[in-house]
Amino acid sequence: MVDYSDKWLGLAGAGFGFSVIGGVGVYQVNLFCMDGKPVPIRALVVGKRLGATLQAETAHAVCLMTGIRSADGMTEIKSNGVDWALSLGVKADSFLKSGSAVAKGLVELAVHSGNWAAHESAKKLVQGLMGDFELTPKAPSFILLPTPVALGIGAGIYYEWQTMSKVGTDLAWEYLKPQWRLADEGGRVLLKMKGIPEPDGAEFNFHIRENVWGADNLLRFAVPPRREGEHMLTGTVRNGMLCDPQMGLSDGFDLTSRVPVGKTTIGMLSVGKNAEVEKNADVSIGVSVCRGRINLYRWESDDYATVRSDGAGKFTRAVTAGWQD
Repeated sequence: MVDYSDKWLGLAGAGFGFSVIGGVGVYQVNLFCMDGKPVPIRALVVGKRLGATLQAETAHAVCLMTGIRSADGMTEIKSNGVDWALSLGVKADSFLKSGSAVAKGLVELAVHSGNWAAHESAKKLVQGLMGDFELTPKAPSFILLPTPVALGIGAGIYYEWQTMSKVGTDLAWEYLKPQWRLADEGGRVLLKMKGIPEPDGAEFNFHIRENVWGADNLLRFAVPPRREGEHMLTGTVRNGMLCDPQMGLSDGFDLTSRVPVGKTTIGMLSVGKNAEVEKNADVSIGVSVCRGRINLYRWESDDYATVRSDGAGKFTRAVTAGWQD
């Protein structure tokens, strides 16, 4: 009897976060456990070489991960598409033909809501595939199954040097760059971010930087209910978006309630903490995501947005519109 508690399925391709960046294939995939676990693992696959057809926007592929029983047990998995085909002892064209048929059936199942990977039809397809190609890895492994879609383009499996990791890792932040903007809502300036490579419910810390010549200043805030003068603000993630549960926000972080009380100015040979935030002025700011609670960053925005401060230095109006990188 097949044990499905360590087998996971997910989709990649057009509409599922697929992209090609500078010759490196990078995409996100939600992996559902085949034994019915309701919460998927959000993962990132990075391939340093792609088969030509998989680069087409119309291509789809199914990812099958084995040897993992829970999200906590997954760290980083390395694989090689060519090695898979050779180790299975089959011809590449035979693998593509059979794997494509299985993947096509799984894509059709994925239109169902909930954990489509737990359907009996999915189990039969994967069981047949495992029987044909002896997919019984002793260690955590993954494989991409191609399927022809749209114009009949077949997606190849031939990555080299593939790596899969959960979102929330340094690798995910390296390749999946969030976007951000400032928005006026309900009399408050909200910081909005999307595409955050962290799982739902995760907390992360970030700094607000003031754009100045040289090294950016770090703004210090009155952060209720914590002590005044902290650089770090803490948000949570929901569906890849920044949330502010402390202020009852499920989409956005309230910067107006976190009143700037000063800034750390960074000079060539000195650091000062007594500088005041400009009042009744337009302030150009950027965002940096911290590694834990230290002043090292997983990600820093390339762009800046402008916000208006009042006579107390509080942010009252967003001046810049549109998403920033």
